[in-house]
Amino acid sequence: MPGLLAVDLKEGTKVVHADAERSKFIKYFFKGEITPAIYGRFLISLYHVYTALETALDKCKDNANIQLIYYPVELARKEALEQDLEFFNGPDWREMLSPVSPAQQAYIDAIRRCADTKPELLIAHSYVRYLGDLSGGQILAKKLQKYNDLPDGLGVAFYYFDRIEDKDGFKENYRKRLNQVEVDDETHLAIIEESKQTFIRNIDIFAEFDHELDAIALPGHAAKKDQQPPTAASSTFSPAGLLNTLATAVGLKSSA
Repeated sequence: MPGLLAVDLKEGTKVVHADAERSKFIKYFFKGEITPAIYGRFLISLYHVYTALETALDKCKDNANIQLIYYPVELARKEALEQDLEFFNGPDWREMLSPVSPAQQAYIDAIRRCADTKPELLIAHSYVRYLGDLSGGQILAKKLQKYNDLPDGLGVAFYYFDRIEDKDGFKENYRKRLNQVEVDDETHLAIIEESKQTFIRNIDIFAEFDHELDAIALPGHAAKKDQQPPTAASSTFSPAGLLNTLATAVGLKSSA
């Protein structure tokens, strides 16, 4: 018999959570071999995900269970991502939004399918993304600024939740609200399964960078690796400081 949703979500996603942490993308982050250009394209993937998620949550906001975890003012990341996208990719970053990659499209389709058929499953997507961001995002922002000499407040807007004063208190309240969700046992288990699938979709997005990561290790690539994209980030950003908290901040180490 299902128990408390917050507990079941954490326990139920442990294995796939660990799989995500072992992905090549995360390993290369820990080795300091993610270039600014790759990170900029990774932000494109996040933008597609959050655009779909926040549109879906807005669409289903009248659902009683969605209302429990619906915090558009406090949690919305789309506008913050737009700031970081311009910083890393330049003012024409919107031209990078198409074509949509297969992994991006699969993630978008999954979110839309939940909104159209069973809105309660959006709880899984909100849990994986937002609680992960809140659990590690603040640390990652500090790492980015400390180790990469980023201009104050630039390039890390995604990780700042300036409408939440007490982040630990907010996360605790979010967990309590998860436990107030009223669904039948079948839907409870479906939310857990959707959370697992959401981690897998993140892994699939990481995997789309594998061929570029493999190229980093090829002879003669070192000089190219250090080249900077022609953006505001070019003169200051290096990837070394992204490493220790990326998995947490992108939703792979939720403390929920």
